[in-house]
Amino acid sequence: MSEFPQPIEYDALPDAFMDYSTMSVMSRVMSESITGARVRMVVGTDSGDVVIAFDVFSENREEGKPGFDRWLFSADPKLFRLHPCFDLVQRKTVKSHIVEVLDYHITGARVDGIEQVKFERVVMIDFTRRELTGEEVSYRFVVELMGKYSNLILVDSEGVILASWKSVHSYQSRYREVRAGKKYKLPPKQDRIEPREFSPDEWNDFIGSAGSDTPLDRHLSGKFHGMSNNWAHAVCLTADVNPEMAVAKLDAGEIERLKGAFEGSVERVLNGEPLTGDDPVDFVKRVTADFSERVEDEQVNRLRSRIHGVIEKRRKKLSSLKMGLQSDLEKAEKAEEYKKQADLLLANMHLATTGAPSMVVHDWEKDEDMILRMDPSISPPMQVERWYNRYRKLKRTEEVALERTQAVRAELEEILALEEELASVASFDEIHEVEEKAVLRGLIPPVTIDETEKARRGKKNRQKVTDGSVVKISSVRYRSNDGYLITAGTNNVSNDALRRIARKEDIWLHVRDIPGSHVYITTRGQKVPETTLREAAMVAAWHSKAREGSNIPVDYTFAKYITPIPGATIGKVRFQRERTIRVTPDEKRIEMMRMMAGGDDFSRI
Repeated sequence: MSEFPQPIEYDALPDAFMDYSTMSVMSRVMSESITGARVRMVVGTDSGDVVIAFDVFSENREEGKPGFDRWLFSADPKLFRLHPCFDLVQRKTVKSHIVEVLDYHITGARVDGIEQVKFERVVMIDFTRRELTGEEVSYRFVVELMGKYSNLILVDSEGVILASWKSVHSYQSRYREVRAGKKYKLPPKQDRIEPREFSPDEWNDFIGSAGSDTPLDRHLSGKFHGMSNNWAHAVCLTADVNPEMAVAKLDAGEIERLKGAFEGSVERVLNGEPLTGDDPVDFVKRVTADFSERVEDEQVNRLRSRIHGVIEKRRKKLSSLKMGLQSDLEKAEKAEEYKKQADLLLANMHLATTGAPSMVVHDWEKDEDMILRMDPSISPPMQVERWYNRYRKLKRTEEVALERTQAVRAELEEILALEEELASVASFDEIHEVEEKAVLRGLIPPVTIDETEKARRGKKNRQKVTDGSVVKISSVRYRSNDGYLITAGTNNVSNDALRRIARKEDIWLHVRDIPGSHVYITTRGQKVPETTLREAAMVAAWHSKAREGSNIPVDYTFAKYITPIPGATIGKVRFQRERTIRVTPDEKRIEMMRMMAGGDDFSRI
């Protein structure tokens, strides 16, 4: 084997990437780990990946061989990979078509061998299973890790596809179809040079084929089949050459060192040895740790991006609504003008003539004459009534527009605070807390996560109550006349969720001694007006069994004085330093507050 001029530090390379060189090490370690083992179970993960667990018996392997008995296979377009799985694997998991077919055909099967297609990011795992009839049946699990074209495919002994992670139809690819019933074909080869040993003249010709400004690592990875930028980077480092150096600037010594490093790297890769010179098992452990960390970061970023996208749609809707309200307020400025015209015409009714298009009256405020433009098709008294109706309509419009504008402004502030919180989270637990808070406060709908995240979201948006049943977390939102958000729980689980997300300065309300929802006012750190407090108390009364009553007592206190009762049913709390306010629910006012909050219909967002 050719020797590298110098060892490479693992951390000196770019982030771990599932290229051909990395897959060759993974394939070797996998082969040493599970060849001869039997499949114990096939399960699917929340993210749509496949985990296969094997029964690996140490006495059936040579001493010192790796003992990885669980392997993860992912065809995610950005996170495609295969590596050992160190998480606990349970039978009860997310099901998909490929998982069910794999489980049916290869559970109990023996691993006959593992092969990586030369210079292709394709690994083939062969299985044999003995049927009840005594006949042995063969299967091949093909793992293609090629970016957005990644796929997981199960093939029978005749080469016919039984199932795939992703189907590819004829209208999507003219080269091959990947779907059940079709013959399996390898992906098309790229038009590149196969890495091998080169004579000095061939190597010099290769170096000379680069453009004057072409970086060295890009020239290597762009010309050789199966060579990634990561591999090319390693070749440059072992040759003690800057990977970003222009090829045209290489001297004779650097070219010679580069040739030796290149040929040595090819030999290592074909033997399934890490380019860094590490022990293969140690390398696999480090790569797996790197991928696990990057996978969570990527999934958090995806979820953050989805939530942010919904927030942006909500913001655009609110901005459009704000512009419409501003237009209504501008039109409402003419209300006094209509009232003045009606007053003047009413005062000069004795001078008005039916059918006249206009008349001159004296404006006592400005002490000057003005012309009243009238509709000649109606009588003067009807003209007065029309102007008064327009005045009243515009005043109502102005009143509603002012309330809605205040509500829109308050919600935009809440969205800004949510965005700041969303930008600061770094883990699934934190981002799901932000999501739950946004859903409960009605800022985003509870459908912001795609199919691969449904199970993970379900754990956060549903909780088990004491009888073992599952209850969905939801809430009903209102907006007070002063612009404050009022949120009411819909069940005990929601009541408890609202308590958990409430800030200590928020206000909690509940009808005294009568079953009902817990209600919270989001104060944003401000002193809540009496009008908002009364409206929130109406909401609490409305969401209780005292809805039809009057003069209903509602207790309220700060959220920091609310604590769950240990051992009690979820949602049960004790509180202190409470005060009491008496209200009678006003259905029209409650409906207006619901409308002010935008309701809970996100279908048009």
